[in-house]
Amino acid sequence: MVAYHKEIKPAKAVADKTPILVSQNFFRHGDRYRMVNNERVDKYVTDEFLVHTVYGCQVVVTNPTSTRQKLDVLIQIPLGAMAVINGKHTNSLHIDLQPYSTRSLEYYFYFPSAGKFKHYPVHIAKNEQVIAHAPAVELNVVNELSKIDRESWDYVSQHGTDKDVLDYLRANNLHNTRLDRIAWRMKDARFFQTIVTLLGQRHAYNHTLWSYSLKHNAIDSVREYLQNPNNFTNTCGMYIDSKPLTIDPVVRKIYEHLDYAPLVNARAHQLGKRRQIVNERALWQYHRLMKVLSYKRDLNDDELMAVTYYLLLQDRVGEAMAFFKRVNPAKIPTKIQYDYFTAYIDFYSDDHALARGIADKYLEHPVDRWRNLFANVASHLDEIEGKGAVVVDKEDRTQAQTKLAATAQSFDFKVESKKININYQNLKKVNINYYLMDVELMFSTNPFVRQTSGGGQFSFIEPNLTATIELPDGKRAHVIDLPKQFDSRNVLVEIIGGAITKSQAYYSHSLALQTMENYGQVRVTHEKTGKAMPKTYVKVYAQLQNGQIKFYKDGYTDLRGRFDYTSLNTNELDIVRRFSVLVYNDNHGAVVREVAPPKR
Repeated sequence: MVAYHKEIKPAKAVADKTPILVSQNFFRHGDRYRMVNNERVDKYVTDEFLVHTVYGCQVVVTNPTSTRQKLDVLIQIPLGAMAVINGKHTNSLHIDLQPYSTRSLEYYFYFPSAGKFKHYPVHIAKNEQVIAHAPAVELNVVNELSKIDRESWDYVSQHGTDKDVLDYLRANNLHNTRLDRIAWRMKDARFFQTIVTLLGQRHAYNHTLWSYSLKHNAIDSVREYLQNPNNFTNTCGMYIDSKPLTIDPVVRKIYEHLDYAPLVNARAHQLGKRRQIVNERALWQYHRLMKVLSYKRDLNDDELMAVTYYLLLQDRVGEAMAFFKRVNPAKIPTKIQYDYFTAYIDFYSDDHALARGIADKYLEHPVDRWRNLFANVASHLDEIEGKGAVVVDKEDRTQAQTKLAATAQSFDFKVESKKININYQNLKKVNINYYLMDVELMFSTNPFVRQTSGGGQFSFIEPNLTATIELPDGKRAHVIDLPKQFDSRNVLVEIIGGAITKSQAYYSHSLALQTMENYGQVRVTHEKTGKAMPKTYVKVYAQLQNGQIKFYKDGYTDLRGRFDYTSLNTNELDIVRRFSVLVYNDNHGAVVREVAPPKR
């Protein structure tokens, strides 16, 4: 055990004083500052102290030298006073003052009775020798102040007339005024109305003052009071529209409309008993919207537009069109959004004249985002009519991929009815190899290989026949006869065009396909007319890097006959080794093609 004794002893002053500056000033707790020209100024007490009132003493010690100072500070409350706020009657503190730095110390006290009381000032010691101190003072403590600051808010709010209060509020900075100090005056209905009108004109609000609107049944003020954040309003749900309270989730920033571009859904049809939204953020947003709408008896036109949008995100086209028909365009301020929805939904019809007219109207729109959206509509319509693909927005990945796919060398072919139909772009000639094959054996060896492959599995086998075919310029399709020696044989036809090699077994299917593997797109056209085949179902399975085979996505070709078989809102594409693509049309049969994932 270590025991020690501490005591205060007289200390001699240093002959050669260290230049330490010290000051002490008294202030009234809770009324420490005053505003002068909108600047805060200390309000020190120097002449009279009021009994039963808490005061504080501020001690400031400054080191004006370039030397670090280790100092002992002795402070004590005045005689006749009582320490408060965790204070002590006498306290000794050690401080370490860096060069040119200042330290502030405070302690609090009050006087239980009136009289004149001496105060031992703060003393600064170094190495047990006094080097600085404040001047000694005698404090005059009274029961009532002889001098009252009748212009202070403390006095005006508690003792002034109603006119004094109004004059003060008109002349002073309300952000530095404790408005709740006049709450006791709000019991008067006329004065309450005068105050809230004045404060409203000066853009000042006080929750305590406005709460008296409930007492006086002042509906306008009640609305202001309830609109401000409080626990009661938070229990009223996400939406309400009544005289005393209106809760708008958008205004209160508890809900906002979000735009998803693009949102790619893996499945085109509902799987199981319940429809599922795989994208977690879209699911959360949709449920938030449904929660807001559940508080309403009827949906207005803006809300019908929002429901239409989120249903289209889920590919629930029929339901979206039904809600969109209920929208009255004359009642919504977002005319351009309504027109874009109209053009978008028109793509689900057979005649697209409406979409074309709307797109042409906005091709010169001054806002880039909307001009590009309608230009993209026009570009889609052009491609449906057989024109080339155009990139409207260079930042749009889908448009860039479509443009690159349109300029890349590619071909596809099918063998049926003893003919080889080649659909191609940007190619002048191809080499054709014919291999006799045992279809059953090949299928048993590798069931994932159905009809088409990227080639290469016959690199070490000599073909039974090889031919070079020149492709006509300016065309996209060319037909040649299957050599007669293979008319009744199981034959694998391998075609090499540019850097692309594809092979196909000779058995029937009736669709003309072009797969742009590097861009993850397939284009389905009519085998004779070459027209795009929209609404053709496409189902995709993926063989992963670990050999697992699983469903990847499905959907329908768009009005251009195109389908993007790789894009998802996940990173599954990174682990895909190969795709097997089923293209099915009710009137034109089915075909299965194997394709590689796009190159990175």
